[in-house]
Amino acid sequence: MNSHKNYCIFLLLFFSWLFLEAQNNNDPLNLLNNEIELLKKDPCLKNASWSVMVSETATGKQLCGYNVDMVLEPASVMKIVTTGAALSLLGSSFVFETRLEYSGTIDPEGNLIGNLYITGGGDPTIGSKRFDGAVSTDSIFYEFYRALKQNNIRHIKGSVVADASFFEENPAAGSWLWEDIGNYYASGAYGLNINENSYRIYFDAGVDLGSPALLNIKDPELNEMEFINNVKTGKAGSGDNVIIYGSPYTNVRMLEGTVPVGKTNFDVDGSLTDPPAYFAKLFSEYIYNKGIIADSATKTNRKIKWEGKTDSVKRKILALHKSPELKEIVVPTNTKSVNLFAEAILKTIGRIKKDKGSETAGVEAVKNFWASKNIDLKGFEMEDGCGLSRKNKISTRQLCEMLKILTKEKAYTDFSQSLPLAGKTGGMAAMLKGTIAENNLRAKTGNMDKIKSYAGYVKNISGKNLCFALVFNNYTCSNSELKPKIEKLLLLIAQTK
Repeated sequence: MNSHKNYCIFLLLFFSWLFLEAQNNNDPLNLLNNEIELLKKDPCLKNASWSVMVSETATGKQLCGYNVDMVLEPASVMKIVTTGAALSLLGSSFVFETRLEYSGTIDPEGNLIGNLYITGGGDPTIGSKRFDGAVSTDSIFYEFYRALKQNNIRHIKGSVVADASFFEENPAAGSWLWEDIGNYYASGAYGLNINENSYRIYFDAGVDLGSPALLNIKDPELNEMEFINNVKTGKAGSGDNVIIYGSPYTNVRMLEGTVPVGKTNFDVDGSLTDPPAYFAKLFSEYIYNKGIIADSATKTNRKIKWEGKTDSVKRKILALHKSPELKEIVVPTNTKSVNLFAEAILKTIGRIKKDKGSETAGVEAVKNFWASKNIDLKGFEMEDGCGLSRKNKISTRQLCEMLKILTKEKAYTDFSQSLPLAGKTGGMAAMLKGTIAENNLRAKTGNMDKIKSYAGYVKNISGKNLCFALVFNNYTCSNSELKPKIEKLLLLIAQTK
């Protein structure tokens, strides 16, 4: 009788254990950890360096992690470091200013006996199509032209001068790759920017694979540039594989790569050689067409300095253009990953906090900000504000700590809403559709050769706010093969309790 009773107790305990094991195996956090364990054995990641961390934003409690202190290359996730600090250091309502000024005097006949200056304040939005019409070149040029008319300036006896001295002359970080610098996404930030510092050229592909692609230049303002075209015809559907080689302030550009067979007027964007000079030239032509003539050729403060001259004459302001507020600018910076905006923001931080509009000063100020929040920056390396540099290094722990700190900052809502939203916007638009993460999880994405990264926020099924960071370097599979593995991790993070 006792043996029968003991047997029944054994069965009860056994089935209870099975039930608990089933519950544990189905626990979302266990599933997440199990998935991480599977990735450790994935051939795609055998030679890779990668890290995952998830924590609660309220308490900082780590829910799961792997290699959380390994510093890795984050690509565009670096924009979290820059924009998060900027919103606190500069304020959400910060605006860039561009001034129209003059030197000398204006006589009764409407002659300006002096120069007309377009004095930049680093505004990266002028001419950008990512905002409303208030930042279009025509709108701003008319704003400045109206100021000339109101002050009865009909004739400029000097030059139209572009003053870009608000930032350092070198627009690019020293560690950016040569194959990036001539392309639109690596245009760099100048003290005076226009049209996102980019230009567009067009190609007509050949008939056969490997045949030359014909270059068309439709913007007459680019005629002074010399394009050495070595672009060939590539496979159908191959996309834009053109690389533009060239450095700032020089007009020679070498074009390499391919465009898809059968394509005509295939557009490719490059970085302007000298945006301040281009700005002055366009504006001078604009006012000329409205009857205001400048006697001397356009100039830039850089060329004046290189000629060994100085220009410290006192100026008077005619008009002041203000950019959209910073909280608006960080939206395309993070959602569309606009490198120029991130670089302009970083250099502006340097200018305001360190009195020098340089990459170095901006980095120093940003690092000081994060250090002041008691983040251990050991191993952290920051070479730029946008993530293009392969010298940038950050751990997932550092990213999660930054994200947690930002939830306590005044500008948290502005920051979080600038991150791509799962299933809706930016690099997350095509991910996690039809899941609990859609319209919930927000993450800045990063993509470069052999780099894929995600960092942001999500509310889990228990209603807790989580922050997370995933960074993968040097994997051996394609991005399209790695992406669903990462998407599965993100969904499991959203499903935790």
